[in-house]
Amino acid sequence: MIARILRKAHLIALLAFISVPTTAFGDGEILEFRCPSCGLKQRFAQGANEDDIARNVQTIIVVCERSRQIRTIQIPLDPAEPVRGEPLLARQYGSGRSELLGIRLPRFLVPGNTCPLFPVTAYLERNICPVNGQPGIDYSVVGYF
Repeated sequence: MIARILRKAHLIALLAFISVPTTAFGDGEILEFRCPSCGLKQRFAQGANEDDIARNVQTIIVVCERSRQIRTIQIPLDPAEPVRGEPLLARQYGSGRSELLGIRLPRFLVPGNTCPLFPVTAYLERNICPVNGQPGIDYSVVGYF
């Protein structure tokens, strides 16, 4: 009888440990994108850790349609506050038209880069691979930071 109670207590403790919210490990995620039509399999970081928050920056994943690339950029968490230690900070400048999706999206620009950058979420929502424009893109969370 006592052994059965101890096993239940052990199982409950194990389940409690496994079900710890992911925010306890960090505020950023590592995402893996896969496009079966072109063979893309690449990982990107998104979000902000404690150091980023102290500097007022966060990392987002964007698409440059001209070069057919997915990449990460850093933007301010609060655009009204100063940013420390990030000389190539991207800013949102209105919206732009995505040729692949045929819609207007928020447009980000990085100093020294002329390609408008669009959030990758729009391509995920429409299931379009931003690398080759074909249907089919998949992603999964593979880690946290």
